[in-house]
Amino acid sequence: MTFISDRRKSQRVAAELPIAIEGGPAEAYGKTLNISENGVYFEVPHFIEPLTRVRMELFIPTATGSEKEGIRLGFDGVVVRVEPEEPTDHTGPFRVAVFFTHVPENSLAALQGFIERNMSD
Repeated sequence: MTFISDRRKSQRVAAELPIAIEGGPAEAYGKTLNISENGVYFEVPHFIEPLTRVRMELFIPTATGSEKEGIRLGFDGVVVRVEPEEPTDHTGPFRVAVFFTHVPENSLAALQGFIERNMSD
């Protein structure tokens, strides 16, 4: 995983984590591309309209890096960007950016730990 430098307020790390999304046309499963304390960027197989409210669950591995050990975190958010910008006839992948609107305290603490562990990789 690598640190992505840009003008965002919170630090973002590249991460491929399994993610489940409720909201939009159907429940979707995908993978994250990067994540911060404020939001997540991920790929899913179908288009999700911008400004759609979504509920997400993702799996963060423990500090040992084991793919089988970790914690499931839940977040609420709103879609702020989708690429491509319009629905198409083909199946994705669609890249979706979500701004977190609600992060439970325990999820935020685990997310902060994950980001800190992966900033120097």
